[in-house]
Amino acid sequence: MENSPHDQAHPPPPPSNLSSTLDVYARPFVPQRLRQVNLDPANVIWSAPPQSINYHDYVRTFAGSSFIHHQSPSLFGHDAPEANLDTNYASPNPQNESTGARDLFPQSLGSRSYHQHFHAALLYEGQSLQKECDDHALYRVPIVWDSHDSRPFMFLLHVPGLRESSIRIEVGDVVQLRQLRFDHNWEVINCPQLQGRPIPDPRYFDTQHNSIVWGIDRREETLRLRIDGLIFGSMLFNVRFMPQSTRLRAQFTAVTKVSDALYPDTFSNWMRSMLFPEAADGYYQKSLNRRSVDLEFPDPLLNYEQSKAIDTVLGGRYGPVPFIVSGPPGTGKTKTVVEMALQLLQRDNGAHILLCAPSDPAADTLVRRLSMHMNPPQLLRVNASSRSFPEVSNTILPYCHIEDGIFSLPSFAQLMKAKAVVITCRDANMLLQALLCTPKEAPYKPRLHWSGLLVDEAAQAIEPEALLPLSVVAPPSSDAVREEDWPLFVMAGDQHQLGPRTALKAPEIQTSLFERLLDRPFYCQHPLARSKGSGGSVRPLTQDMLPILRPAFTDLIRNYRSHPAILAMPSSLFYHDTLEPEATNTDSLLSWPRWQCRGWPVLFVSNTAADELEQDGGGWYNVKEAFIACEYASSFVQAGLLQPSEVCIMSPFQAQVKVLRKVARADFSLPGLNIGPLEAFQGLESRLVIICTTRTRDRFIDQDVARGLGILHEPKRFNVALTRAKEGLIVIGNASVLVRDRNWSAWLRFCRRNGLCEDKAVLDGIVPGGDEDDGWKERSRLEKQLVSSEQAQGGLLDIVDGARELGIAHPDDYLWDSGLEAEELVRGKWDHDPWPTDSAG
Repeated sequence: MENSPHDQAHPPPPPSNLSSTLDVYARPFVPQRLRQVNLDPANVIWSAPPQSINYHDYVRTFAGSSFIHHQSPSLFGHDAPEANLDTNYASPNPQNESTGARDLFPQSLGSRSYHQHFHAALLYEGQSLQKECDDHALYRVPIVWDSHDSRPFMFLLHVPGLRESSIRIEVGDVVQLRQLRFDHNWEVINCPQLQGRPIPDPRYFDTQHNSIVWGIDRREETLRLRIDGLIFGSMLFNVRFMPQSTRLRAQFTAVTKVSDALYPDTFSNWMRSMLFPEAADGYYQKSLNRRSVDLEFPDPLLNYEQSKAIDTVLGGRYGPVPFIVSGPPGTGKTKTVVEMALQLLQRDNGAHILLCAPSDPAADTLVRRLSMHMNPPQLLRVNASSRSFPEVSNTILPYCHIEDGIFSLPSFAQLMKAKAVVITCRDANMLLQALLCTPKEAPYKPRLHWSGLLVDEAAQAIEPEALLPLSVVAPPSSDAVREEDWPLFVMAGDQHQLGPRTALKAPEIQTSLFERLLDRPFYCQHPLARSKGSGGSVRPLTQDMLPILRPAFTDLIRNYRSHPAILAMPSSLFYHDTLEPEATNTDSLLSWPRWQCRGWPVLFVSNTAADELEQDGGGWYNVKEAFIACEYASSFVQAGLLQPSEVCIMSPFQAQVKVLRKVARADFSLPGLNIGPLEAFQGLESRLVIICTTRTRDRFIDQDVARGLGILHEPKRFNVALTRAKEGLIVIGNASVLVRDRNWSAWLRFCRRNGLCEDKAVLDGIVPGGDEDDGWKERSRLEKQLVSSEQAQGGLLDIVDGARELGIAHPDDYLWDSGLEAEELVRGKWDHDPWPTDSAG
């Protein structure tokens, strides 16, 4: 008998591949007496939470009580303070699970195993989040009264690492506090014990304050806590952070709801085709595409691939499946999503589009782009009530709804009038709680409110998180809604950049829906997929390939960010050598005198000084590397080529970031440099990027990899780091360590071939091959173009008025129109007829 998708299986703890050798990431030593304080019996005092949205009251403004009671009570389970503050849910106890359900993840993920797979993944994630919180626990730290806050019971707590978001925390979260008591020798007083166990005598009970976060100052690394009932004593506390159980609970609910739609009793073909598209879901085309797109775009700078993607989605000629925009760095993914939304709204006056992104900054970017074409009544930015006002720029605030001093939902009537609603994936749960989603039963009129869902940066959201907005727009499971009226689903992203941030380092939770779908044969085995091209070009459609499934994807290829020399290796290693450099003004730093050999704006600087470990396992740093990085940054500033804010210095280690900031301020008087952890720069760009690899010894690389730290054997981090640079890239590291990584080895060979090392002898004997006459076949297409261009001009390219004449990234170059010209190659096989009415087959 087949199991229901709701049969809960608790898998055993995920296996650990950590070495039994010295753990350099071990947490600082904490005396047992201090640890015991957190385990002693205590009376719990809850503090008042900040104001938030009351979803019961909100729904009553537009729906009767009978309608409310008909809905699943789980939609309202987050309103009660007790539920909001329940922290046990995120850390399940294996002993509470059925002993007969301790199976591993299902061998394959399918519609029948969907619930089991993601239920197990979220359980693991909850356990890992709890461990992550425990690792950030603070002991014997001061908490001070906030004398500048007129609200009652407000206190300030300094939290190291808050600036870099090393701990996940937001307004409304619980922080457990144990106030320390001391004897006359200033020794911590513990509860009396008998045979190693605390005596349950109320006279000796401690007090545990479940304080609530009312404010966050990341720059000063300070939390503003409300602590009700606090008696001023030592004012030294043990601090324990708690997982965001409300967020996890919403994802569990979404997984359950989606699993219902995948099960035969309540089967939804729409949900199945969105999560598990197959060839039978697609539409066949029988004629070649038109050479031009008959659309008027608000943005006249859209390129061929972007225009083609929008035209395909508007035509709906690819079938009821997700349309995927695969966009490498700097190729205009967000521009494509924004233009697509505008075209959908322009085509249909009754359309309502939900636009999502995994993070608030990414969602704000969508609003900023859309605001150039839409007014506040038409465009709405929905924020969680926990979001602080300083995080939101003045250009975004007019599109937000503020009520009683917090971000909130507008009235039902106002929200229904909004043509485009922008929200983060996880905050889409607000729309579910407020019943602003498609109803379970088909409406009297088959027209659905939500016409489509567009998700930008989709590769950064875990799949259960992506299910939240998908559940908002999902049509009823019945057949009352015609297939042509189903909402469309579009995702844009890049699976080769940093994925979702998770506590559990396992592919079952780290693989985004975007990446999983692209790995399905429906997409990756399509004859026109990026991987099926040859010679560094995407394969064009020809007459002899017809009929063919119309591709439900577009591969963007034109990079508008980086110099070709910077782009060459990422294009070759991650994008099948298909990227075309279209950026202009990328030669402005070529007059800097320390570029080597060919004069390309790429440089490897050797540093073999030993990396050092911060006391008590706080992280790795390298003082010499920090001075090298700041000295290079200073040379560009002193030469007048760059302002400090135009230089980015990144390191994968938090401790090195601290050292870099200190050196930049104290030794070089450059406080304006952009210095931060590598992850903080995803989605951003800088004229000059200096990468501090920091790790110069190979002894602890295995531990780095096991914890997802560092930049070795981390291809996504490697790709993100290199592709932030626009006009100049400098990498500082130990070649003998970096060469152990496949991608770094390829990049170092690129540097050796082209003489891009400060000390050319450094790479000899370390990096295999790479001589000028060796490995021509290994060179990427862009590298060959650069070399050939130099040879055609009689050697190294000249510097003209501080800029080199490359002849590659000029707007008049043939590459600007390569998407059209690729099809010109098969002109003899063209079918010049416009889109046929039966092209869907």
